[in-house]
Amino acid sequence: MLISLLLVGCPTPDTGDTAAADSGELVDTSDTADTGETGDTGPANTPPTTPGLSFTPAVPAPAVAFAVVVATPSTDADGDAVAYRYAWAQNGVAVPELVDASVSGDRSVLGDTWVVEVTPTDGKDDGIPAESTVTVGNGAPSAPGLSLSPEEPIEGDEIVLTIDPASVDPDGDPITTTITWTKNGTPVAWFDGVTVIEKKWVNDQDVFEVTVAVTDGLHDPVLAVATVTAQYTCANPPAEALEDNTLADARAYHGIGFDGIDGTLIGWDGSSFIKSEYTGARRVFAPGIYNVEQMDRLPDGDWAYADNNVGALMRLGPGGTTSIIASGLGFIYGVATGPDGNVYVTYGTVTRVNPDTGASQVVLSSIAGETAHAINFNLDSTVMYIATIGSGTVYEMDLDADLNAASTPRAFATGMGGWMDGLELDECGNLYVPNYSNSMLWRISPDGSTNTRMVTASSVYYGHGVVWGNGVGGWDTTTLYQPQPYNSYGVREVRIGFASGDTVRTWNGSPAPW
Repeated sequence: MLISLLLVGCPTPDTGDTAAADSGELVDTSDTADTGETGDTGPANTPPTTPGLSFTPAVPAPAVAFAVVVATPSTDADGDAVAYRYAWAQNGVAVPELVDASVSGDRSVLGDTWVVEVTPTDGKDDGIPAESTVTVGNGAPSAPGLSLSPEEPIEGDEIVLTIDPASVDPDGDPITTTITWTKNGTPVAWFDGVTVIEKKWVNDQDVFEVTVAVTDGLHDPVLAVATVTAQYTCANPPAEALEDNTLADARAYHGIGFDGIDGTLIGWDGSSFIKSEYTGARRVFAPGIYNVEQMDRLPDGDWAYADNNVGALMRLGPGGTTSIIASGLGFIYGVATGPDGNVYVTYGTVTRVNPDTGASQVVLSSIAGETAHAINFNLDSTVMYIATIGSGTVYEMDLDADLNAASTPRAFATGMGGWMDGLELDECGNLYVPNYSNSMLWRISPDGSTNTRMVTASSVYYGHGVVWGNGVGGWDTTTLYQPQPYNSYGVREVRIGFASGDTVRTWNGSPAPW
């Protein structure tokens, strides 16, 4: 009985069924542990997004290059760098040789349709391409070239418009050209369409502006503009100053001049030499100077000035240093450098001083009843002009080749008033004389026959001396600058319209050497 019970508790194995089940389970377990699949569990690459496209120009013109622009760049979620491939088709036909973003002008034909496909790629996968289409449209005409001659007309000149090169339409469309003019800013209907302004319409300082408009009827007109201004002439100078202003921030008393290095105005403010910029900035140049009358630049770039506190003709160097040129000359007001490079000082007498040695020589001892106050030379250096205190007369005196007196002084111009504080010439030979007794700046014609009041504004303080601008930093070469000792040492500017006589002065037939 015991043997029977044991046999029931231990069933006999089924060899076939067991082998089949075990074999399947072993295969499944081995596959789960496959090392190749275990290493392929990282995230997949993400291709870049589709870009947004535009064209430049938006409507290409015939024979003009155009290009596709990636207006909205593709982005890559993995941070990979994105590049683009371009594929073009012209009128439905692929153009495989075009592989970049542009189409050259020789392929741009009116009416052709171009399709571009731009494919973004991160080097591993391509993104979805973007596609855009453009049609070559009608082109606007080119702007014409304009010139007006003469470039600086004078009163009585005719003004000629030349159109060259002419406007060209890229499509061969007919071009309509319109010519309009303004004179001094005002449209002149009877000038419309003309290419020559008759001489009878051209006067001093007239400003002529011409506008040439071209159109093919399909675009807004293309404009070209040219302008000329009729210039004053020596034979017909302006009747009065073109401008008259006060520069409150500049400083000058009697002497005034312009630095040859930095272009600043140099003037005295009662205790120091000051350098003033046209913009208003100023700085002390040489402190501790207590009396300055007139001054003028020397050929070496230094300055000569009269200092009656020291009682000498002084030199002012570029660093603000001072030294004595010559003493014992008596009271000095006028200081002028001659075409020979010597300094001519005046107050009653006219004395020539060598700025290097200090040697002096009297050129004019006196004028009966008058006090010589300021001098200058005519344009060929054969005459000395002498402005005076006394009867209101400017005198002239003939000079020899060495600038010595060759005659006695004779009256040249009268009637400007009895106290003349400066003397300048312009390139036409006109003289300019400021006069204290009537607070006026006068212009005297080259023959002395006409005296013209250049400034008449009673609200502007008197300009005591006079010197031409140097053309640097806003100081105009056609403007006279005047110190204002009775207006807090300000500076007056009077625009004349001509340049200094120094620009054309000669001596013994040759240009003045400095």
